[in-house]
Amino acid sequence: MNEEKISLTSRKKWLWLGITIALLNPVFSGLILGIAFWTEPELKKESRIILGISIIWGIIFIYLSRWLMSQGYLPSY
Repeated sequence: MNEEKISLTSRKKWLWLGITIALLNPVFSGLILGIAFWTEPELKKESRIILGISIIWGIIFIYLSRWLMSQGYLPSY
């Protein structure tokens, strides 16, 4: 078996990319990316940050959208 070693040029770049994705789509993309980073030993710290932001922002987004619907700013279907 021929193992390939993936080298990351900048962990900070991957962290900011993950945070951006988690803020834009916290529920699906943020969680998937956080879990994918969790499987990489070099990115465990970054994955905890991304997962935390994704979960917290997802909860805030749900409550905010419910509040906006009850106020009449968003349509309720």
